[in-house]
Amino acid sequence: MTSSLKLRDLVVLGLLRERPRYGYEIKTIIDHLMSHIIDVSSGSLYYGLKKLLQDGLIDEASVEKVGRRPERSVYRITQLGEEQLARELPRVIFPQAQPYFQLDLALYFFDLMDPKDRALRLTMRREYLVKTVDYLDEVENRYAAVSSKGPLYILLHVRHYVHMELEFIDQLLAELPEGVGLTLSQRELSEIHSEIESFKQHLRPEMALPQGSTAAGGVLAEG
Repeated sequence: MTSSLKLRDLVVLGLLRERPRYGYEIKTIIDHLMSHIIDVSSGSLYYGLKKLLQDGLIDEASVEKVGRRPERSVYRITQLGEEQLARELPRVIFPQAQPYFQLDLALYFFDLMDPKDRALRLTMRREYLVKTVDYLDEVENRYAAVSSKGPLYILLHVRHYVHMELEFIDQLLAELPEGVGLTLSQRELSEIHSEIESFKQHLRPEMALPQGSTAAGGVLAEG
């Protein structure tokens, strides 16, 4: 067994520390709550589960058969897995991993872009961020009373990041005369809407709720 775990393995162990789960449930939670943290393909996830089994960090709690669907294994964390998780998880907080921002590429070559084009895309980015804040507020209002603290802390972290981005974009646009009075076309608004809908699908705290829990508004948790 290696001395340190991959981020993927920490995610799996953390989810199994909450309760036993089957592979597809783990994948669903990752896709709809942690996709901005980690990208895990189905192949990588099941390879990781197999490796964790071999290392004795998880085991099979049971095998379920639902209707005509194929049998599925329900995994649980072992004592060894809990000990490894307890050692490794705090190290995600510090030392600090170097973040990478795609926007910085455009900022580096800022003078190479057409002034109107860069002002337009920054305005679109700003509109997207404003709508993101609206969605975060909506989600928090809906799930604050029933969600565990973890997903809510993620919302809080994302909100702080978005507000920081908004402040930066506003500062940048204030220095660009091309952005004054700029109006977005229907095509550009549609592009923003599409991005927001994609974001909504990848930040859904209800996926982390216990089976059968209901959120405000009668939304049934799928996790």
